[in-house]
Parts: sequence; C-alpha cells; structure tokens
Amino acid sequence: MYSKQNQGQDSTTAELIQRHAEIVFGNKAKADLWLAQPMAGAVEGSRLQAANSKTGYEFVKAELEKLSHGYAC
Repeated sequence: MYSKQNQGQDSTTAELIQRHAEIVFGNKAKADLWLAQPMAGAVEGSRLQAANSKTGYEFVKAELEKLSHGYAC
C-alpha cells in the first residue's frame, strides 16, 4: 500500500514521463498511444505504469531519449 507521499511521487514521475513523451512525439495523442503500449521484458503493464517505479521510470526515460535521437525502440 502506498502512502500519500508515494502517491504524489508516482503522479509526478508519470507527469514527467508524459511531458517528455509529448515533446518526443510532438503531440499528446501519439505520446498517449506509445505510453499505453506494454513494456517489453519482465515488467508487466504499460510504459506509463512501469514509470511509477524507479527502475521503470529510468527505462522509459532511456527509451524516450533514444527515440528523440532517432533510434527505434
């Protein structure tokens, strides 16, 4: 169970990932579609859900960085 402090942190990381994706993809609709896709590998759930953990956040952030530089993920 999360404390209120953790819930705030989760929404903050999700918001950061959302904004980053919107910048990379150029609009909210494309970013939302990409973030809703399931993660490859051991993590279950969407990219946005995975971003709620520190490891997932770092992984999604790294994927967005690669995409912003022209690499396919």
